[in-house]
Amino acid sequence: MARDEVDLDRVIHGTLFGEAVTYAGVAALLADGDGQYVAANEEACRLTGYTRGSLVEFRAGELAADEPSRRIYDNISRGRKLKGRKTIRRRDGENVTCRYWAIPTRVAHVPYYLLLLWRADAA
Repeated sequence: MARDEVDLDRVIHGTLFGEAVTYAGVAALLADGDGQYVAANEEACRLTGYTRGSLVEFRAGELAADEPSRRIYDNISRGRKLKGRKTIRRRDGENVTCRYWAIPTRVAHVPYYLLLLWRADAA
């Protein structure tokens, strides 16, 4: 297989995966190695009440409504995969209990942390 075919395959795969996350039925937030959010999908905006532009001003843990929820980033920054429940504070001040998966990952060989959230009362 020619090198340009492999690169095209990666581009297609990356685009398809990116589209899947963008339109997923769960909130997806991506934080860089310093814990700064760098990307958020539409569901993250709906769940939190913030715009994408506002969400990327937050650092991981700053949306948390309680101390245990704020510590999740400390654990995933150490390379741990976590899942469970956390409470977030929406823009309107409402606290929402969510289920989550927090997963360390890499994009272009750079470490990132993916946080997937959905309301705990959702089916």
